[in-house]
Amino acid sequence: MRFYFDINDKLPIRDQVGRDFGLVSDAVVFAKYLAADLRCLEPDIRPQLSVRVIGEGLEQIHEEAVLT
Repeated sequence: MRFYFDINDKLPIRDQVGRDFGLVSDAVVFAKYLAADLRCLEPDIRPQLSVRVIGEGLEQIHEEAVLT
């Protein structure tokens, strides 16, 4: 299945390519790693910053907050 990982903030960044994962849980784990990477790169506290997992049918599956 193809999943998309949108980064949401004041201006959202849409994932146009996506990645293939066999399970939804694998995509959620990937989003957690992505959020952790962003957390390391982002020095300011931005409570609205998050990574959303979007499924093939464009439905939101999970939202992972990027909290510092």
